[in-house]
Amino acid sequence: MNNLQVPFNGLILSICIVSYKRPAYLRLCLDSIAVSLRHLEPKTYEVLVSDDCPNQSALQVVNDYDFTKWIPGPCRGVAANRNNVVNAATGEWILFIDDDEIADQDWLLFYKQAIISGKYDVLEGRVQPTNFPDSILWYAPSISSGGAYCTANMAIRRSTFQKLGGFDETFSVSHEDVDFGLRIRNAGCCSLYIQQAVVFHPARRYTFKQVWNRLLDLQCQSYFTHFKPPYNFTFVHLFRLISFSIKYWFRITRFEISGRQGHQWRRQLQAMVLLTFSSPVATIRLFNAHLEG
Repeated sequence: MNNLQVPFNGLILSICIVSYKRPAYLRLCLDSIAVSLRHLEPKTYEVLVSDDCPNQSALQVVNDYDFTKWIPGPCRGVAANRNNVVNAATGEWILFIDDDEIADQDWLLFYKQAIISGKYDVLEGRVQPTNFPDSILWYAPSISSGGAYCTANMAIRRSTFQKLGGFDETFSVSHEDVDFGLRIRNAGCCSLYIQQAVVFHPARRYTFKQVWNRLLDLQCQSYFTHFKPPYNFTFVHLFRLISFSIKYWFRITRFEISGRQGHQWRRQLQAMVLLTFSSPVATIRLFNAHLEG
């Protein structure tokens, strides 16, 4: 990557942020981006914030940063909001970061180096959780290897994004990046994981009800990612549903045990117990979706 194969001039990079009712977090995010922008030449980048809050809570924040452009969101969920901000972007590359992320001071330097190499279609960075208590009531994503295609820290050529059809807007809450990642892999895009391109994600506290609903929603969204509606109920579909639910329980449980915070045994135990109860409930919800299909 030391040999510069692609000149970094013109409008190369569109830094795209989707925001929803988190102005305080957004301000911290933009503060961190402002520091990292020192690695980019003027007029080679743009920073866009698509605000999905009906009360335009991000507008006042964005007005305090002269390098940032505010655009109204479509108010149809996160996937539609991501497509909205990409549609407004004009750079050759799209770089996603969420409004509750804090970019490392050298974040953009490492993305710039990978972009000018001219070798890749997709770039992934590390997502490091911070202030994470040992409890299931706290959440933050954690990405420490490639292949997740997490939109908390990911860049993609705009032409590649368009060829893949953008995000599926039926994913209004989550898993839009999981679905998009499947299409990236199936298309055989050349990607690179950049360990040094890190953003930090402060943990957020949830109520028990929010945790429970999130577990149900994640299992259902994961199923819809792999098996698209409409559904025609047969015993084959029933077997597939039960099989998926069992595999999902083992996969998420294994992830909690071996993954992100290995020393947090309380969180792991709580997650295993909750998954044991939530997985059958989500399976019933999916079963009803089959009956209604």
